[in-house]
Amino acid sequence: MNILVLGYFGYVTNQIDGQTIKTRDVYSVLKHNCTEQVDYFDTQSFKSSKFNVLKMIWMIIRSNKIFYLPAHNNLNHLFPIIFILSIIFRNNLNYLVVGGWLFEFLKNKPIHKFMLKRIEGIYVETNDLYINLSKYDFNNLNKLHNFRAIDLPKIEDYRFNEKNVKMVFMARVHPMKGVNTLFKLEEKLKELKIDNFFIDIYGPILEDYKDEFFSKINRTKIEYKGIVEPANVYEVLKNYDLTLFPTEYYTEGFPGTILDSYIVGVPVLVTNWLNANEFVENNKTGYIVDFDDSNAFVDKVISLLQDPSDILRLRKNIKMTRNQYSANKAWEILEKAIYN
Repeated sequence: MNILVLGYFGYVTNQIDGQTIKTRDVYSVLKHNCTEQVDYFDTQSFKSSKFNVLKMIWMIIRSNKIFYLPAHNNLNHLFPIIFILSIIFRNNLNYLVVGGWLFEFLKNKPIHKFMLKRIEGIYVETNDLYINLSKYDFNNLNKLHNFRAIDLPKIEDYRFNEKNVKMVFMARVHPMKGVNTLFKLEEKLKELKIDNFFIDIYGPILEDYKDEFFSKINRTKIEYKGIVEPANVYEVLKNYDLTLFPTEYYTEGFPGTILDSYIVGVPVLVTNWLNANEFVENNKTGYIVDFDDSNAFVDKVISLLQDPSDILRLRKNIKMTRNQYSANKAWEILEKAIYN
């Protein structure tokens, strides 16, 4: 049996984001656990040569099991070709969804809904997406939380310094991820003469946002620390007290920045996006404030800086929840897709 992981790995430019990290992690888990041949095809390779589509077709033809992780354009344009090939060559096609956008995407796409009903399995990250897709009469739905293909590191002894609360944002540096809320926060803290904090930002910057971003950050105490390679994420994150995620994307799935924070025992402060309550236990593993309300986010940070001891309490709760997002849990589900 040949197994193929097909999706946007980002190896051509070493693109690091939620899509590429999950795609690589799925490949890593299958490669580690399967005795069968496991191959991958990186759809980013189309940018270097359109002839790579022929290579993709050949790899599909020779595969028995396919794990497919498309982004929007890929699902819109490439999926019909992959679906037809899977029917002709009797491939077992499984779609692993990244994020929470699929339900809205399919609303006016009856042909895509027809095709997706007929593949082997659809694996979603959230309960909300599972429930919504069930409205389309999909009978091939499964739950697969976002995860990381690593051995969970030991949560090290923690030394908390109330005079130096270290906060971090680690995601795509994009206005829709709430980066401008961080600038608003820093401005308010400066106005109130609260200075027991640091805010560091990590992540790839949206090209159209770069000029505005650097113009703003150069006038603040916030520091931009660049892009962290996936292998180094946990060594970086473990040095922080609180992860900030003021996202303005309402249909976020299970953001990797929250998963990574849990892995090293760091609590989170988030806006109440569609699936927030599924992954953040308010006042247990983090804090949730109203969506699309930057003032509420700013006010919550201020209250924590005025009484930061509460952050310490949350770290103990995270230790008990992080195992459900491990590679072993993911393999329990993926194994059934291969051998059942």
